[in-house]
Amino acid sequence: MLPTFGIEKIFNLPFKKEDFKVMHHHPINMPVITEPHKHDFFMLLIVSKGTGTHTIDFRDHPVKNRMVFFLAPGQAHQWQLSKNTQGFQVMFSPGFLPSPHATWSFFPPTGKPFLQLDTTQYQQLEQELIQLEKEANHPQLLSGNLLQHRLQIILLLLKRWYTHAFPEQAPAATNRLINRFLLLLEQHYATQSDVGFYAAQLHITPSYLNLVCKKASNRTAGEYIRERLLLEAKRMLTLTAVDVKEIAYGLGFNDTSYFSRFFRKHTGKTPLDFRKKI
Repeated sequence: MLPTFGIEKIFNLPFKKEDFKVMHHHPINMPVITEPHKHDFFMLLIVSKGTGTHTIDFRDHPVKNRMVFFLAPGQAHQWQLSKNTQGFQVMFSPGFLPSPHATWSFFPPTGKPFLQLDTTQYQQLEQELIQLEKEANHPQLLSGNLLQHRLQIILLLLKRWYTHAFPEQAPAATNRLINRFLLLLEQHYATQSDVGFYAAQLHITPSYLNLVCKKASNRTAGEYIRERLLLEAKRMLTLTAVDVKEIAYGLGFNDTSYFSRFFRKHTGKTPLDFRKKI
């Protein structure tokens, strides 16, 4: 199975500080991570200067100056960065902030995991990050609360700029019903693929859930479910040696041949062909 790393494992922290960590890289200490892995925490990678490739869910994204990358728990990633890469990493557990992660449009699996900043935006973000780092490195009374608020300011700034950069992502991200649906989907996608299940949990009809999703994002609830299943299947095929039969059963398919037909219909390849190509 794909290894999952916690903040406490990476930094060998046996105490509550595993809920939050900020690192200032000048330059980055690990420019190359060749082994794909996933985290149980959220992460912001803010590149002030550098080049390379950041692979998130087996999709390559070029790294440039003044770029921000967003990683949610469960997303697989690896990178190859230039040795002079500089910037920040901010890591925090799902429970560190009071607001649900669906509030932040760049964290759901449907969002784009990167943002290019202009010079003014980066300078503003860097000022906030420096204050965040100071508070984390020299904790005082109420430092935990201040870290939460400073992090929320950073996320709000990023959300403002992200919404301007990707306006097509905004309607779905700001719809409370869709946010609740995506949270439920993240919890149950491996066992529940019926729109009716999610509609019942939300106390609405399946047709209304499909209508709201379609109006906001031009995708039905069924398409969201299908894309989430395909994403997890691709992660497993790409980053693990788990047998196709086990992957199928793990994603709620009782029949391996049906899973193969489902995968081929929506990707153009059988699971084995997809794995061989990668």
